Amino acid sequence: MDFYQWCVLVAVVTFVVLAVFAVRALLQITRTAEAVEYLAVATAENVEKTKSAFALIDNVSSLLDSSFYKAMKLGIDFIRRYRR
Repeated sequence: MDFYQWCVLVAVVTFVVLAVFAVRALLQITRTAEAVEYLAVATAENVEKTKSAFALIDNVSSLLDSSFYKAMKLGIDFIRRYRR
């Protein structure tokens, strides 16, 4: 075999190796995309399940905040009037 035949052989082997790596990489990318899609769907379902609980917590905290601030303001007004 002369020099050019060796170069062609090396080029063909290199091409085959790169093709195999490209196919394996594409398969891994496909599996990763499927896994990410599964996680996104599962997360969306969990968020929908907890949405009502967070709405209830928000309503209760708003009620407590408004009641607490009203009571605190009433107490401060009472103390100011009492001091005069």
